[in-house]
Amino acid sequence: MLRDLRQVCEHAGGAEPHDFRAAAGALLKRQFLLLERPVDRDAYRLIVNHFDYFGNLFDALGWTLHRDDTFGIIGLLPGDAEGCKHLRLVDSLMLLCLRLLYEEGMARFEAREGSVYAPAEALLGRYETLLKRKRPLISDFRELLRRLRRYSLIETRDEAEDGLPVIRILPTIRLVTGDQVQTRLAAFIGAPDEPPDEGELATEGGDLDTDETPRPDPTSLNAAWDAGEKDLDGEAPPEPAP
Repeated sequence: MLRDLRQVCEHAGGAEPHDFRAAAGALLKRQFLLLERPVDRDAYRLIVNHFDYFGNLFDALGWTLHRDDTFGIIGLLPGDAEGCKHLRLVDSLMLLCLRLLYEEGMARFEAREGSVYAPAEALLGRYETLLKRKRPLISDFRELLRRLRRYSLIETRDEAEDGLPVIRILPTIRLVTGDQVQTRLAAFIGAPDEPPDEGELATEGGDLDTDETPRPDPTSLNAAWDAGEKDLDGEAPPEPAP
């Protein structure tokens, strides 16, 4: 890889090895790079211009490099799906609800530049009514949003009248959700007598949130999911590097 890097740098139009290291580090830290974000732009363009090199680099590390020129997205997805066990249960369930809100917005032609905007109350309401779970505390909910922002799955805008932010659901949500995630979540809410599998839905040692909240009929989840698109089968995102 070092020899390849030296060869690439010779034809990189002024880019130095530290530029390549910085771009790789930015992608590992943020999971996805968006061309529209000024902080991502230099790294995004360097990776796009040397996509084969970075693709081989991350493949050797067990990652798959994803590129979407339509929405200007470069992202990393885990090559070993079963080895990716980093999301807390509440995060996984919120991701499902965000995907539903995203597909509903797309179906209503409300998307702007590939993103769908929704008030935080809509996300909390879907979490409560569809999954029949208690709402998290506001402080916990804000922390959850910060984690999802770190994964580059959402952005938050100015707060609404209720004091909660407007959520911009990024198209990256489709890359980390899909039929496999739907199946796991449906299995969770449809099996009230069995605890969830930590390896499927939660981080190792994470919060399984095993309260006594009644669980909904899984057919209601399937019906809601089927209302959206299911053409992309992604995986849960890896934990960003510290």
